[in-house]
Amino acid sequence: MLKNESPELKHSLDRFSDILSEVEIEAILILQDQPLPTGIRLNQLKCDPQPTIKDLSTRYGWQIEPVDFCENAWIIHESDTSPGKTIEHRMGLYYLQDAASMVPVSLFSTSSSNPLVLDMASSPGGKATHLIDRTEDKGFILANDASAGRIPALRSVLTTWGGVNQVITQYPGENFGRWFPETFDRILLDAPCTMESLRPTPNHPARSTTSDERLRLQARQIELLVSGLCALKTGGEMVYATCSMAPEEDEAVLDAAMRAYPGTFSIKDISDKFSFSAPGLTAFGDQRYSPSLKNCLRLWPHLTGMSGFFCALLIKNEPIPLMAETPPNRDFSKTGLEPVNEDLSKKIIELFLKNFGLDITEILMEYHLEIFSRYDQLFLIPRAYKDHFSSLPYAYIGMPLGKWTDMDLEPSHPFISRVGQHFKTGKIIISDSYVEQWIAGRDIRHPETALSPKGQYLLVNDLSGRNLGLGRLLPKRLRNLLPRQSI
Repeated sequence: MLKNESPELKHSLDRFSDILSEVEIEAILILQDQPLPTGIRLNQLKCDPQPTIKDLSTRYGWQIEPVDFCENAWIIHESDTSPGKTIEHRMGLYYLQDAASMVPVSLFSTSSSNPLVLDMASSPGGKATHLIDRTEDKGFILANDASAGRIPALRSVLTTWGGVNQVITQYPGENFGRWFPETFDRILLDAPCTMESLRPTPNHPARSTTSDERLRLQARQIELLVSGLCALKTGGEMVYATCSMAPEEDEAVLDAAMRAYPGTFSIKDISDKFSFSAPGLTAFGDQRYSPSLKNCLRLWPHLTGMSGFFCALLIKNEPIPLMAETPPNRDFSKTGLEPVNEDLSKKIIELFLKNFGLDITEILMEYHLEIFSRYDQLFLIPRAYKDHFSSLPYAYIGMPLGKWTDMDLEPSHPFISRVGQHFKTGKIIISDSYVEQWIAGRDIRHPETALSPKGQYLLVNDLSGRNLGLGRLLPKRLRNLLPRQSI
């Protein structure tokens, strides 16, 4: 037995003895003694990825290789500094993600303009950040997760990433087809599964799964898939994915939906884009599936060097008949958010222009946003939410813009980290000797600056121009306003 081989993994592999050769099974077992490579996707909302990856590699001693099927993504083979322990990671300049998890969102086309996108089982949020990037944050992402306990992690990830055309909801995904039939241009269903990826990690070690567990999950996966297909517009795209290689959770789920609703969707052949993948199965054990399931992608670990993954790109051909239901509703005024009046809007715009040289009217227009207020807080709210889902209760929406403090406007950390690179004024540069203590969350005493301390809010840069968040210039100190979760 290999050092990291477990009885649970051996049991899982035994199920595939009719599909995989002994050599292939041995190759998967050998992988268990090798750490899973670290993958990163750079945030094109906050940086120009090509020069940024060069800077990061030089600064932190990364040995990198591009992910050929995913734009702005790399594998880090070696590093002097862990990619999870940098200020750039905490500022949302990149997301750490197994390359296999980048495949599902990479399947979507980019042809649709300002699409409505549903992420049915979104937490922890990595694929939602990828959806934001693929739409350049000009579509609208409804990031949903049924588990209340997973919403805080989802919110943290999306807030750090800096998307603004988004809303987070917490509902059973099975309901969306009845609530919003023929509504979304794209839907991602990264379905809850056994996580039988055949490439265990410290966070997801190998464990025994039973036929009963797989079939229970299969029943839910079919419900979620049909719900998603109902919510998808005719002609729209849906990706079904799992991090399980179990056919009961993969081909069998798609086959059941095809049999229940023949002709309503087709599976697009995209194998030419992924040379390392294997086709989907058309049979497993005594089960026979539709021949079109060969168009699915099976990412076996020994072929990819990544975790095991399954995914398929579906095209909806015709509506699915169903009984529509009224979704949950809440009068938007109950949120306490109110659109700012013309005078206040003008004041906010003038302050950003005066303090930072930033014309936020351009941002409002380009991303179809409106400014709302609640008490002393200001928010950027997507018009797409108001146009399509204005009464749907949510857990989080848009982006905080800032708050009023002593008759001045303090920009929010998410807004600063998203657009700070566009500030023309209102910046302070700290020397390299202060960077470490700033990143650690400490104030800087007697900062070197020609500016007169007036309690003004400033974007903090280092000598290389890195965005280090917001500071407040007071007599004798630069107050550190990095939020605790970013420290």
